[in-house]
Order: sequence, then C-alpha cells, then structure tokens
Amino acid sequence: MQLIKPIFLLSALPYVLADWQYLSRPDLSPPRLNITVPAKSATEDGYIFITPSTGFSPDSVGPSQPGAYILRDNGDLVWSGVGYLAGNIANFRPTVINGRAVLKAAQGLLSGSHGRMYGNQAVLGQDYETVKIVRAAKHRLVSVHEFEVVDGGRSVLVETPVPVPLDLGEFGGEEGQEWILSSGFQEIDTNTGELLFEWYSLDHISPKYSALPLQQTGPFNAYNSEDAWDYFHLNSAAKDRDGNYLISARNYAAIFKINGTSGEVIWQLGGTHGSDFEVPSNAHFAFQHDARIRYISEDGLTERISLFDNEGHSQFEPGHGVGGSSRARYIELNHTAGTVREIQTFWAPDGLVANSQGNAQFLPGGNVFVNWGQAGAVTEFGPDGEVLFHAYLDSYPNKDVQSYRGFRSPWTGYPGEDVAVLALGDSSGEVVVYVSWNGDTETDIWRFYLVDGETGAERKYLGEKKRTGFETEFRVSFDLSSEEALDRVFVAAEALDREGRILGRSRVTALSDRTPYIFHLGLDKWAIEDLEQVRLEL
Repeated sequence: MQLIKPIFLLSALPYVLADWQYLSRPDLSPPRLNITVPAKSATEDGYIFITPSTGFSPDSVGPSQPGAYILRDNGDLVWSGVGYLAGNIANFRPTVINGRAVLKAAQGLLSGSHGRMYGNQAVLGQDYETVKIVRAAKHRLVSVHEFEVVDGGRSVLVETPVPVPLDLGEFGGEEGQEWILSSGFQEIDTNTGELLFEWYSLDHISPKYSALPLQQTGPFNAYNSEDAWDYFHLNSAAKDRDGNYLISARNYAAIFKINGTSGEVIWQLGGTHGSDFEVPSNAHFAFQHDARIRYISEDGLTERISLFDNEGHSQFEPGHGVGGSSRARYIELNHTAGTVREIQTFWAPDGLVANSQGNAQFLPGGNVFVNWGQAGAVTEFGPDGEVLFHAYLDSYPNKDVQSYRGFRSPWTGYPGEDVAVLALGDSSGEVVVYVSWNGDTETDIWRFYLVDGETGAERKYLGEKKRTGFETEFRVSFDLSSEEALDRVFVAAEALDREGRILGRSRVTALSDRTPYIFHLGLDKWAIEDLEQVRLEL
C-alpha cells in the first residue's frame, strides 16, 4: 500500500473537495444557504423544507443538485432527496395521511416559460421510501401548483389544467389562435383514487377579464395546445369547513370561493372586474399565490385569509405590478359590508420581487414563514412582523436559485439507506472517521469500532462522539506501524438515540489513505441488526 504522509493528506483535502461539503457523502452537493439574519430564539421549532431549482433567466446557473431538501436553521443538511425524487420537485413538506406521518412532493418535467410541470404527486414514508403515487382521475395530467391534503388525509386536491380548442375572436384572437387553457382541480380519495369533485375555470369564469391579455407571441400565443392562452392559472386550492373551495387565479389576479356541490362561484375577491368586495389600497394584491383559509366566523359573515402577493409577473417587464416588492398578506373579508380589511402585511426583506411562485405558512406559535418563490429566499417573521430568520437559497451570487414553495415543520426520519462512513489514516497512527446518515433526525451519539478485516467477527471499541450535524468527525490514534496492520484495519459506526438505543449500524469500511471513496465489505457478522426490527422496538 502506497502511504501518504498525514500532514499532506489532511491539508490537501480542502482543495481536493472544494465542492464536497461532506466527506462521507461526496456524491451530495446540497445548496449552501446565505443566511443574512441568523435564527433568533423566537424562531419556531422545525426544519426547513425547500426545493431549490434553476431560475428562469437565460444565464441561470442554479444549484448543483436541484431537488428536495430538509435543512437546519444553520444551513446544515438533514436530508437530500437526490435519487429519491425525480425531475423538478415542488410542494415538499410533511403531512399526515391516514394517521401516518409522511412527506409529500410533486415531481415531474417543468416548462418554466409556461409555468406548468406535468408529473405526479409522491408520498414518502419516514424511511424516505415511496409509499404512494397520486395521479389524477379521468386521464387528466397533474401539474405542480397544488397538492393539498384535506379532510384529515382522506383526500387530496391536485391541479389539473386542460388545453381546450376555442374561438378566441371575442377576446382579440386572430386567425389560428384557437387554444385556451382551462384551469382546474380535482379532489381525489387518497386510498381508492376515486374522483370526489372536479372543477374547471372555463365552465364558470369568462376569459374576458383576464389580467394576462391574449398575446400574438410568447408562451401563451394560443396557436397550439402547448402554448394555450393561460388566462386563469389556478395556483392554489383549499377546502373549508362547509365543503367549499378557496382558489387562487394568478392570471386573473383574483381569489374565488367555489361551491363544493355545483361548482358555481360564491364570491370573487380582486381582479380587473367583478370583485364582490371593495379592496382598499393597503390590502390590494396582484398575480398572487397560495390563498389559504385562516378563519370563518360561526355565522359565516366574516372570513380571514392569507395569500402571497407577488406584485409582479414573469410575463411582463421587470417592475410591473402594484407595489414596490412582494409581500405576504393577512386580510379580513366582511360579507355584510362587502369590504376588505388589512390585518397584517409581511414585506420582503431587501425589496425582493418574486415574479412567480411563493407562499406564506402560518406556524402554530404565531410566526409566519414566507418563501419568496422566484426571488430565491425564505424568511420567518414574528407575529409583530419582526424578521427572526432570513436566508437566500444559495450563497453564490448570480446563481438565480428559486423554490416554488418553502415550509418549516417538525419531522422525524428513520432512513432506510446505509450509514455512510469514511475512515482516513496512515502509518502515523491517526485515523479520522467521518460518519453521516442521510435523513436521520434521531441519532444523538455515534459509537465507533475497529473491526477485524478477515472475519468481521472481532471488534474493538474505539470511542464515541456526540453528533455534531449531518456529518460527525471522530479522531483516534493507535498502532498502525506496518503495512500489514494498515491492510487489516476496518472501521464501523453505530448510531444511538438519546435513550441509548441502537438505531442503525454501518457496513464495515476499509481504512483509506486516499481522498474520499467509500469501501464496503458488507460483512454480515457486523450488520446483524435488522433495522426494521429495531424500529418496531422503538
């Protein structure tokens, strides 16, 4: 074995691994958050759930590995979804379905210029393996904008836009312009896939007053089904206690309440024409996303809703909009007076404008977590509007990283994949062990062993170390004075929770004097614990 002096080895690693954040997992390259306001003590509990992807600008670089990520407030990785979910990812967050804690995410192929992503909705278990794939009924294609769990997880709402041929002369269309997109959604039974409700905009709302005029060029020119005029653009759907639906229509610049039986419009808020409410300037919004029901009075005459007010649109010139920057809004509707009252507005730090995407999550303790969509940042606000945390989704300038939605939530993960271990050492006798377990939230202590390289049966306790983050580094020295000894050194790690219970064990890993590569022998005498049985005992 050709040995490398330890001083050279350890000093060379930062250069060799310039783009590798975790030595035990050189295959992973998660985004590096640029945290401009570190998390304050009033920040609520939970991890950050984001889906960073490449922006829409022609010179966008984007994250090294777009996908679904769970991060800590300091930017440290909890879980990388690379290899678990495919294509572009959105709507990634924990939820509960049939009493079971799961993750949900949309995955598919994105057409950024059209604002649509066709694919399916995935449900993952606490081991991050796929539990269920949700598809639309009646051979509809599912797009990205909504995957809302309703009625205690018994059903879900998904977006299902349909291109429709239509004479558009009434709306300024020229010869050959004959395709329009009818925005819609379905409510689907989670267990059976049965269609419970279906709604489409063209059946109820005229394109005449769209805030996105029919164009002769561009992605919505209406000359073919792919470029169908997206006059409505449904981007969120929620269900209220009475079985009615609240939907947001970005390209109508309006929010609607839809009757859950007939599909008729109960009321309209905003838009260029037809609003049932007088909207004051301090509650105005444009090209919004993520309308959510927050409160309905017992008599139904007062409603409070939240929304993400983009104040800009990717199909228009920069700066087009009503206000100076994007914001999250909390407003009250008075059905008796037909008025709107601003309760609170959460303004984007640094004057950010999200020309597309975005959401506002109201947390259990009263804070509000806002994802700034195309602007590529997340902020947590206190109830009084104080910025408690703010971070950009990648630390490198001009990368143009974005995330459709972002969330904060508690989560418990028991990964099904192996613990990853890298052991570096040479004849000096110092061994440096790096260990990680992608998705694990429960390990408190890492325990390390020297394992006999020939049989795997004998092991020597080397020590233990409290977990320090996604990856923990452990150093130990012992006699490795001969090449024969070096060739027989194998290391393994054991994960223990706060109660001292064994959660998992790594495979046996050969000692290496090279830059990080993982060598697994797969010795059965070490990996004796059946992880599924361990979890059943917890």
